[in-house]
Amino acid sequence: MSPPHVESVADLVCDMLAEVGVTHVFGVPGGPLLPLLDVLSDRRDIDFVLAKHEEGAVFMAEGFALSTGRLGVACVTAGPGATHALTAAASATSDWAPLLVLSGQVATSSFGLGALQDSSGGNWSLDTVEMFRSATKLSVAAGDPTQVPYLLNRAIRTALTGLPGAVHLSLPSNVLSRPAPATRRPVPPPRDHSLPPMKALAELATAIAAARNPVLLAGQGAKRSRAGSELVALAERTGMRVATTMKGKGVFPEDHPLALGVFGSYGGSPATHGPLLSTDVDLLLVLGSSLGEVSTFGWDPGLVTDRVVGQVDLDPLQLGRVFPVHHGIAGDVRTVVGGLLEILPATADRPLPPRRAAPTAAGLQGRHPVLRASAVAARLSETVPADTTLLVDNGNALCWIGEHFVSRVPSELHCSLNVASMGFSIAAAIGAKIASPHRPVIAVVGDAAFAMGAMEIHTAVEYGTPVIWIVLNNSGNAMVANVQHLLFGRAPGSLYTVAIDAAVIARGLGAQAARVDTLRELDAALAQALSDEAPWLIDVRVDGDEIPWALRGRSEVLRNDFTRPARTAS
Repeated sequence: MSPPHVESVADLVCDMLAEVGVTHVFGVPGGPLLPLLDVLSDRRDIDFVLAKHEEGAVFMAEGFALSTGRLGVACVTAGPGATHALTAAASATSDWAPLLVLSGQVATSSFGLGALQDSSGGNWSLDTVEMFRSATKLSVAAGDPTQVPYLLNRAIRTALTGLPGAVHLSLPSNVLSRPAPATRRPVPPPRDHSLPPMKALAELATAIAAARNPVLLAGQGAKRSRAGSELVALAERTGMRVATTMKGKGVFPEDHPLALGVFGSYGGSPATHGPLLSTDVDLLLVLGSSLGEVSTFGWDPGLVTDRVVGQVDLDPLQLGRVFPVHHGIAGDVRTVVGGLLEILPATADRPLPPRRAAPTAAGLQGRHPVLRASAVAARLSETVPADTTLLVDNGNALCWIGEHFVSRVPSELHCSLNVASMGFSIAAAIGAKIASPHRPVIAVVGDAAFAMGAMEIHTAVEYGTPVIWIVLNNSGNAMVANVQHLLFGRAPGSLYTVAIDAAVIARGLGAQAARVDTLRELDAALAQALSDEAPWLIDVRVDGDEIPWALRGRSEVLRNDFTRPARTAS
């Protein structure tokens, strides 16, 4: 007769994750993690998804979190497993994605003795906990089983409350394998949606009502708040035209007559920048944007000059951080806009302007002999299903999708800026598809970003996850090369001498794939990929010399950086 099962700390960790709705853990195995993996193998309520690289595992968890608003979880081993995960954890924090990284650690009794992959700190090894502190909202280690329920509860609460973000908990192997303490496991509190002070709301509402030509700029905070329907109601009530940042793209339907499109260094266009920077604008309302470099076209002062500026952000430290504001409100965007709608007077139905006609793929391509990435983005806009979730990688893919893909309800779009790690979308799309299996999920990625994360395609193949990857293949780091040409007239060190055959690589990993060189071939491959319900990659050969309009803003920021005198210590 076998002895009765004694619940271990690893069992307790899984129980606590299940209690907050975790259904998947993405990870890569390693020695210190084995007690946790052994317990996960017997769970029926949590599936373990084996990634190829720790960064990919965390990006999958981020994609899951971005798609659902729920906690994404990744587990990695000690030492290099944790260092590989760091970039993706920083990405999740900058993208407001609630995410928990569980890292293994050698047994506490082995600290400082030269154990393999010891990363407990001191002058003998890497300090995993300290390393993650600069990239997450919380980074702690459990040195004893009695600490685990308290620290894990604190980590989960921290990831989900206030500004969502990544957290890190280091778990030594001898702690994971010990009996679990008999301790109550509290559930994280709900997010606070209380209204800000009525006086601040009333003053902002008065300013909006008095404006003759107000405009709205919506960022990631508006999207994470899921404030789309409230933004539409506010725009129609006030006549405000609405632009978004690249990270905010998708929160406001771009086929709406009041939509202006994307403003900023990635995805912006003259059709958006002209109205937003017009001297006729007398009020700018910023919802959920920290107004960083990319979102402001290199901190363009025209955004705030000679106009009333209001800013709403969940993080009070963002209010007036870059530009002075007349009306700053710290709060959840959806809640604040709902409060404004209750105060603003109802008006007679305003006539809506005619919808702005988006350039067609055929028009953008024209007679150009090589397929243009702008035309590819427009064709995706014209053909993908309305409920598609689109994940866009860093590089020129952001510019082309930002400018030429029209976001419509109920589609979703996610990208990862600020940290701006290349390769994000390849793995994040897998997490997004696992989170929303009934929605088509498409990742748009450049070939240089593809080179950094392509092995995760095999993860999708292993789990039968039907993601579609569109690779804009222009033989290297074309965004960098474009900026080099704008600044220096040449592009050393950025382009490949031999193009990557992404389709061959994808087939080698078990996915379906096709190379396309024309819009007609793209149409056929995309239709096949959507109908097959299998992992699919489309290797689209595009002209790397086509330069996005908005990239000029990024070039000017770099030009100024190169010529700005260095500060000296006082």
